[in-house]
Amino acid sequence: MVENQNKLNSFLKRLISGAVLLFFLIIVLFFGGDILFYSTCLLSIVGLVEIHQVFKISKVLLYISCIFTFFYYIVIYQYKTDGILLVLIALVLLLLIFYVFNYPKYNIKDISLTLFSILYVSMMFSFVYLIREQRGEYGKYLVWLIFISSWGCDTCAYCVGMLLGNHKLSPVLSPKKTIEGSLGGVVGSIILGIIYTYLMINRLNEDLQVSLIRVSIACAVGSVVSQIGDLTASAIKRDYNVKDYGNIIPGHGGILDRFDSVIFTAPIFFFVLNIYR
Repeated sequence: MVENQNKLNSFLKRLISGAVLLFFLIIVLFFGGDILFYSTCLLSIVGLVEIHQVFKISKVLLYISCIFTFFYYIVIYQYKTDGILLVLIALVLLLLIFYVFNYPKYNIKDISLTLFSILYVSMMFSFVYLIREQRGEYGKYLVWLIFISSWGCDTCAYCVGMLLGNHKLSPVLSPKKTIEGSLGGVVGSIILGIIYTYLMINRLNEDLQVSLIRVSIACAVGSVVSQIGDLTASAIKRDYNVKDYGNIIPGHGGILDRFDSVIFTAPIFFFVLNIYR
């Protein structure tokens, strides 16, 4: 009886926090602009704090990561993707200079993990903002394809895996995930993407031709990558023997626990949508 009550409380906590998170996303993605800019920047910094705590890297490198993240967001705010390569080169040089002049206090592993943290959390997550802002009025509709592909894939994969799953996808990293569930997630993501595109985008303007084939390709690739992102996050947690990255979202864990698949899917969607533009 007590165990069932605990499960119910856990489910309700997860449901309520998920609803609050969804409401926050709807508001932020709808208005975009400065609200989305500061929100994605803040979430990136929180994600950096979470992953640095897992890696147990020096606070000095965490401060550098956070400052650099804010600088990076200022650059993409002004120049969008045009400034990313320059920022990336500057980041590598900055970390190497820091490494050389603080040797042997910091080793190459510290520098490598710091570089990985910024690339993985800040830069990849920033593509949510870039997709929302790159297409003007229609960006606020296109950006939802990221979440449909990643979170929709996760939901469909769970349902199909529960009903039909027999073959383990990655027994060590995630024993509950199955190949059948994975394929179901990809197919489900494509179907949800097509339905969303038909209902929400193509009817906005007769001249706006959003190819269903292009959306299908983007959702298919995005859903596969989202599962890799989920498994990557699990692998990192297993390497460092932690259950969650944080506890900022009740019932879900940290920012990285909730957005691990989105972080991988966002840049893929950005480039796929531009390639097939």
